[in-house]
Amino acid sequence: MSEKSLGMKNKEKYLSEGKKIPKCVNKGCDNDVIVRDWKYFSFKHVCSNCKNAEQKGLSPRKGVTSYKKNFCENKDSRLGFQCPVSVDFNFPMNVLHGDHIDGDHENNKSDNLQTLCSICHHIKGHKSGDFNSATKGRDLS
Repeated sequence: MSEKSLGMKNKEKYLSEGKKIPKCVNKGCDNDVIVRDWKYFSFKHVCSNCKNAEQKGLSPRKGVTSYKKNFCENKDSRLGFQCPVSVDFNFPMNVLHGDHIDGDHENNKSDNLQTLCSICHHIKGHKSGDFNSATKGRDLS
């Protein structure tokens, strides 16, 4: 079975089980998030509208507030190590990532999200296994 047909089969299965694509995490936005990959049920945490605005350095549309901070929240060493980047460094937004604290990309509750720089996000992801979909209990069949 091709990867594309496996993805479509997984999408049909996911939706037939009554599951819904998560909503964008930004306050005031009710759009579905971007689906990264149906093969592994991998979702981004924002919709394409909010992501496009962020990538262009624009403010979210009227009535929408971005949850993402303009600094790495690991400055407080919450991950067991301190962010190696100076706290007064002015991060470009594309270097700051939205992270699901519990590793579950379907859990878009605000208390499950944090802003991490790409360095801290990658270290956290590898240490916790967040980057391995199979360890998060996702059905890969």
